Amino acid sequence: MKNTMRLGLVAAVAASLGSGMAFGAGYGINEGSARGNAMGTEVTADPVSPSVMYNNVAGLTELPGTQVEVGATFVKPRQTVTTDTPRGKVHTHGNSEWWTLPTVYASQQINERWWAGIGLFTRIGLGSEFPETWPGRYSNLKAQITSMDVNPSVAFKVTDTFSLGLGLRVEYFDFTLMRAVPTGTPFVDPDAKVKITGDNYGLGFNAGAYWKPTERLAFGAAYESEIVHDVNGDYKATMGGRILQDATAYGDFPSPAVFRLGTSIGLTEKWKLNLGVNYVFWSCYDELTIHFDPPLLGKRAETTGKKNWHDTFRWQAGTEYKIADHWALRFGYVYDKTPDPDYLVDYMVPANNRHLFNFGAGWDNGKFFADAGYTYVLIEDRTVHGHIADGVWDGKLQDGDAHMVGVSAGVRF
Repeated sequence: MKNTMRLGLVAAVAASLGSGMAFGAGYGINEGSARGNAMGTEVTADPVSPSVMYNNVAGLTELPGTQVEVGATFVKPRQTVTTDTPRGKVHTHGNSEWWTLPTVYASQQINERWWAGIGLFTRIGLGSEFPETWPGRYSNLKAQITSMDVNPSVAFKVTDTFSLGLGLRVEYFDFTLMRAVPTGTPFVDPDAKVKITGDNYGLGFNAGAYWKPTERLAFGAAYESEIVHDVNGDYKATMGGRILQDATAYGDFPSPAVFRLGTSIGLTEKWKLNLGVNYVFWSCYDELTIHFDPPLLGKRAETTGKKNWHDTFRWQAGTEYKIADHWALRFGYVYDKTPDPDYLVDYMVPANNRHLFNFGAGWDNGKFFADAGYTYVLIEDRTVHGHIADGVWDGKLQDGDAHMVGVSAGVRF
């Protein structure tokens, strides 16, 4: 049964991360729907379809009858890493490919007070890959996180204007890390390679509140709990195509807690403004320790990378204007602060603060609805302070950006 469940989730996320880099700050993902993306991912207090579950489960109480929504966000990132080596500056480009974040949502009104819903989406993810001979190969050749949340939820309308919601998070997590290992003098003698893989199912919860005191003003608050994944898997050490070692590896990896706060303001009958902030508890990621059993190449029982990430704010704004009975235009902006300190930048997450510029359009005739949006992600350049013991050189992260296209469609019964 476990293998069948795992294969189903792997199939669902098989396309969810290609090679490139982390997309959200840290390794967080915030793209839950095409409409949400175009609104700067800020719909915490703006429930118009089942995808509101991604931001605030309490918003389910604003959805009459039965509703279903499916969609996907397609992302193509890129990044250049400059390393200052004894032989001069080396510019290395991370592999850039399209990757996909699928979403599925359904909601059901049970009676005048109770609603139920379920969502399938991604909260965290990472993809970075570099050439085998690049200068940072002892830090990272390939790092990949794929995940998928299954989120059954309920919501209760306490009063006509105030609602509460609660959900169970079942998160599948799959981790891959590959790096070079020196067998003699680094950058002189031939390297071995170690590939570490593992997965886990973790449990958490999400909760939300929604208050709409007037027809043109609403507030939302939501919380997603931290999930610590106890990842068990394997490691394989190879050299020149020859397997040197194939054994067990294990370690812990956190999915951070998030607190969301947002408001939706109806400026006119046709024009809406959404504002919000996320507080992400990235301080849970203080180190990454991987244990090897037996020790890697007979020498290393574990490897520890200090992270010391700090909690961050993500500021979000979006606006929507109805240009016709069934059509609306949307624009948004996000400032996403990076959680990793300058003195511990590494090549698993080679990025910096992000600016997201969003726009999109939607069509809704009451029964059927469809949305599309585009986001350009501008990643600030960053100076890297080397810590060569971890394989990280002095240098710079530069020319980072990403293109994101979201589409979704739904029906109301």
